[in-house]
Amino acid sequence: MPVVLALLLSVVLSPPFGAAEATAVSTTGGLSLEVMVEVNAPATAVLVRPVGQGTELPPVALTDQGDGTWAGIVDLTTVENIQVAFELIPSSGPSTVSETHTLTDLGVDRALFESSVGSGATEEDEDAAANRQWVWLALAAGAAGLALLVIWAFWDRDEESDEAPDESHDASSAGTLDDTSGITDNTADADQETS
Repeated sequence: MPVVLALLLSVVLSPPFGAAEATAVSTTGGLSLEVMVEVNAPATAVLVRPVGQGTELPPVALTDQGDGTWAGIVDLTTVENIQVAFELIPSSGPSTVSETHTLTDLGVDRALFESSVGSGATEEDEDAAANRQWVWLALAAGAAGLALLVIWAFWDRDEESDEAPDESHDASSAGTLDDTSGITDNTADADQETS
């Protein structure tokens, strides 16, 4: 049963390559993979050529295991389902590059990438929610400030209108008193002259 499982979790590449597989070793600070490929031709070196988001990442040299397989550890800075190709470099002649396959094709558990995508979306949602809270807080503070300004303006206007009639009333009553006092004084003078 383990042999069948291993065959199901690997991909058979075109010659001179054979079966290839990858296993996630760690997701701390990125993604560490153990990569293995069978090589059916003499090789001086075998490289893993990772391709992520349309850009080729630095190649990683694999180690000859002595039984026709080459293996090694590939460290990625992110946890994403990148594509991988293998390059066989012979002692003479041109090198041969295999077709590309995703890490899930090579046997890495798809749930690993779904959980990293989900956690990234959650962090983005939390950041967006925090930004929305600040926006609402700023709007509330602005509205409160505007409301205080309106109340202050109306309060000041009410005080001015309350003071204005009192002053005009005081001025008119003062004039009336002056006029009557003047009349009173005149009549008093007139009474003194007659007597």
